[in-house]
Parts: sequence; structure tokens; C-alpha cells
Amino acid sequence: MSNQKIKIAVAGSGSFADLWYLPILKRHPCVILEAICSQNGTNAERLAAKYSIPSSYRSYQEMLEEDIDGVCIVTPNSSHHDIALLAAQKHIHVMCEKPLAMDTREAKEMWDTAERNAIIHGVNFTYRENPAVVRLKELIESGLLGNVYEGKFEYSGDYGLSGPPGWRGTHSSGGRGGVLADLGSHLIDAVHYILGEKIERVSASLSCLENGRMKRFRESVDKDCAADSAFFHASFPSGVQGSFYTSWVSTQGNRNQTIDLTFKGDKGALQLLSSELGIRLRYAPLKCPWQDLKVENSVPWDDAAQPSEERFRPWRLTDKNEIWKWVDAILDKKERDRPTFRDGYVVQRVIDSVLLSNQLRKEVAVKELENREESQ
Repeated sequence: MSNQKIKIAVAGSGSFADLWYLPILKRHPCVILEAICSQNGTNAERLAAKYSIPSSYRSYQEMLEEDIDGVCIVTPNSSHHDIALLAAQKHIHVMCEKPLAMDTREAKEMWDTAERNAIIHGVNFTYRENPAVVRLKELIESGLLGNVYEGKFEYSGDYGLSGPPGWRGTHSSGGRGGVLADLGSHLIDAVHYILGEKIERVSASLSCLENGRMKRFRESVDKDCAADSAFFHASFPSGVQGSFYTSWVSTQGNRNQTIDLTFKGDKGALQLLSSELGIRLRYAPLKCPWQDLKVENSVPWDDAAQPSEERFRPWRLTDKNEIWKWVDAILDKKERDRPTFRDGYVVQRVIDSVLLSNQLRKEVAVKELENREESQ
């Protein structure tokens, strides 16, 4: 890597900026943290002091007037589109937190604008770099499972049991999808990445938790309430069938969050489990017992362990982090296997197709969403 230094700004000063973005940007030897903003200004000032950032703002518009090379967007979903477009038009490189946008139309405009202005763009789909995901993908591609024909995929948490989780639980700031956008976007991208193909058709059912009972999402009394739970069946072009489940009202015990990916083929099955208790990858050959597989650079699953971020996402402060790879791409302009706005757009199409399927109560082809957009 060159000795060149680049100036990076961060839009958003919430807990995830503090957990995921600012520590890795501070560690990168070629990054100068130049500015940070938050709507109320107070959080930006606090994090500016913590990370020795010279400038803090209340307005992203004012911040983007600075002489900066790139910006990380870590704000509520409803503001991703406007911040990204303004940055791209100023030829500022953009890393955006997932989901990319509020809907497919916004996501497509963000991707088109980024490409037209030749900026380096990325989406923070963090689980591509889970060492067990990388290993699982390699094993499937090696033919270990033979012909993969079905899978069961879950990403769940319990942080919505006490009520909608802040702006993420609102239609106005987080989007109608709710947990589908928050956790489901990760799940969809991870399965796309592992299988190397995109979801073609979906059939969905979404729910909201109200007064201790689950109600169909579209029958919710609170019209600004986003979905708390989503089930959908997905078909892939190769014929693979997948069952997807994501929820933030799913009791977790002491796990807090759980990722459970199971792939089945005519020669065996693979299961990945990941939570704040650690990471586990298991393999079962046809008609044989399950066996644990070694996963390098991970912390093994331990039910008796103290839950921690380091057990769940041990690559957070390494060069495997998507933000680090985005910075490297700005510096050397080389192609990398990393999620871009295109991947964010592809995931957004699936999210919107799931929402449409739930609304129409029938199976929907993802391509049908494109046809609806063209007719509008």
C-alpha cells in the first residue's frame, strides 16, 4: 500500500459508528479522520473528542463542503440516498451502512449516480468476511455437498422485544421492512454471496408484535410501525429452494443475536452458527453423524462463554473489515471482492419483492418489481 493519505468524514454519530466505523478508520495507516456530523451536534462533538477528529458539524451538507476524499454514511436509512447523491456529485467516495436505501428506486439512483461520477462505493454487508462464511463458501464450491438443492437461513435477535428498536422500527426512518432491512439485508446478501446466484422468486409473510401477539404486518394498528418478523420462501435460478427467517423479537437466551445458515445437497449438509457465544461450522456427510470443522481466525462456539462482540465478529478490527477494503480500493483503484452499491441494489430488490408478496399474499418474481417500476 502506498504512503498516500486520504481524508475521510463520517456522517452519523450513533453507537454503530463508534463500534464499527471509527475504530477501523482510526487504525488504517493511510486514513486521516477529518470530520464527523450528527443531527444534534452533541454526539458528533463527543466522538470528535474521543477519536481526535478536528471538525464536527450538525449538517452533512456543510461537512461535505470540506476538502475530503471519502465519506462513511452511518445514519438512519431515510437519509442514505440524499447524503450519497450529494457526495457522489462532489466526486467524494462513499461507504454506506446497510440497507443501501429505503426502496429499490432510491437504491438504483444511488448506484447509477455513483457509477456516473466514477467514485469508489461500498455497502457494509459485514458477514461476507465471517471466517466461517468464507470457509463454507469454499466447501460448497469444492463440491463437498454435491448438488445443493435447499437451505434454511436465519438471522434473529431479541432487541425488539421491549418495543420498536428506535428509528429502525419506524416506517418513516427505517423503512417498511423493519427487521427485513436491518438483519434481513445481511442474510440475503450472505446467501447470495455463498451460492453465487440471486433470489428469483419469493413468497412472504411479515408480522408485527402488538400487545404480546403477532399480527399480520399490513393489519398493524400503528401505521409507522415497521415489520418485526419476516418469513419468506425463495427460489433461485438453479432450482435451489430456501427458507428465510429474520426477527428482532426472537428470544435468544444469552446469545443476543444468532445467525444460522444450513445448506443441504445430495452428498451432505453444512451448518454455520454464529452469535456472541462464538462461531461454529458443522458438516454431515450423507447418512453420517455431524462433525465440527475447524475455522481459522474465529472464536469457537461456547455455551458457557460470556457473550461478546469479539466472539461474534472477530474480524471487526482487521483488514478484513469492509471499510478497510473500501479505503484500500480508493488508494490503489484495484478491483476487490467486496460489496458495492450494485449489491445493495440487488438486495433492495429482494426486500421490496418480499414486501410486495406480503401485500398481495402471493408469490412474486423479483423481475415483476422491475416491470412495475418501468410502468410508473
